[in-house]
Formats: sequence, structure tokens, C-alpha cells
Amino acid sequence: MNLRAMPWAGLALLLVASCGGSEESTPEVPEERQTSGSERTEERREGGPQITGLMGTIRADQVEHTLQPRVQRMARCFSTRMSEIEQLGGSIRLGFRIHTDGTVAWVYPLETDIGDRATEQCILEQASRARFPRPRGGEAEFTWGFGLDPSPDIRPPLTWGADSLGRRADDVRGLARQCRVHAAYQITAYVEPGGTVLAAGGSAPGAAELETLDCVLEGVRGWTFTDPGSYPAKISFPVR
Repeated sequence: MNLRAMPWAGLALLLVASCGGSEESTPEVPEERQTSGSERTEERREGGPQITGLMGTIRADQVEHTLQPRVQRMARCFSTRMSEIEQLGGSIRLGFRIHTDGTVAWVYPLETDIGDRATEQCILEQASRARFPRPRGGEAEFTWGFGLDPSPDIRPPLTWGADSLGRRADDVRGLARQCRVHAAYQITAYVEPGGTVLAAGGSAPGAAELETLDCVLEGVRGWTFTDPGSYPAKISFPVR
């Protein structure tokens, strides 16, 4: 399995790692904003750029040092599910909010194409246990992500986009009404030979929408898709 960094723009911390080697993290800081002279002086005294939240700030290196030790535990979330989903792999971007005492207020899957809710929930559980240094000035928010590729010995699944939904396109709209979807959710699922869904996962627009995400995924797991043939397919599509 190969851990890899995710090239996301914006307020994000990116992890770079190599399989079997040492891990190296590279923070990506927010776009430059207008700062006063006192703020710039404070930033130099604090030791570098900060990740800025709605009410507080936390330095990028502090986030890195907190989450890096948990990466291997998050990688094990994949390995424990690979006996059931041989082609399991993908990336995930997590949205965090940190309390003033450094504990995690909430964390949710902002973006993911892993395609297995159990793996994603395991990663969220590991992330929620992190204890950060106290943010300055109030609670802070940031995003952070990593990815993991399947073994090179495993043939990757067929890649299907939303245009492969076929007759399920109408079911997507019905599922959105059933689950009272009011924002965009991105769903990824593995489709077995024969068309049944092996697993499904997805991203949510916010921490308060995870129950709606579970409702959507429950519906998707009960679907039957077009037979992909002799090898599984991986399909991604929005529900909104």
C-alpha cells in the first residue's frame, strides 16, 4: 500500500509519505491575507504561518505534528477492509473544527473517493481522537487529507462516472427526496460482477449532515447496476 499526498488548494495540510520509508509532511497554508504589522510580528514570534479558522488560529506545523503519528493507524483502516474489498483505495479530505482546549469538536469527510463507509468511519474515529495544541483566539477550523493506493499487484477496478448510472439516474433523484438532501453529496461505490453493490461511501457538505449521508448510502447499497462484466467497477456520482 502506498500513502500519498493530496494536492488540494485552500486551507489544507498535505501529507507526503512513502511505503516502507520515512514519512514527510508538507503544510499548505492559506492564501495570503491582509495583516497588520502587529499580526506579522506575532506570526514571526509564533514560528511561522498559521492555519486560520473562523474564530481562532492554529499553526500548520502543530496540525502536522499532531496528525502525522496517526497516519499509520488510518492506513490500517484500509488494510482491515481489503479482505472484503480487494480493490480498496482512494483519498479522503477531512474537515476539522478544534475546541479551545485542543480536542476535536467535529470532523467529517469533506471529499473522498474511497468508496467504503466503514473505512471512512474508521479514519474519522482515529482523527477524532487527536489532541491538538490549544488554538489562539478561539476555536479553529482547517482541512487535512491523505490517500492510499491499492497494492500494485491488484488490478484496479473499472472506472465509471455519473454517465454510467443509466436507469439509476431517476433513483438518485428519488433518493435525494427520500433522505431530504438539501446540498451536494458525492457518492462512490464498488459494483461487483452481476451488478450488486459491494460497498459505498461518500462525502458530506458538513458535520451535521452525516446522518443524511448514511441514509443515502443505505439506499445505494441496495441498488443493482449494469453488470460490469468479469471485474468490479468503481462508480462516482453526486446526489443533490
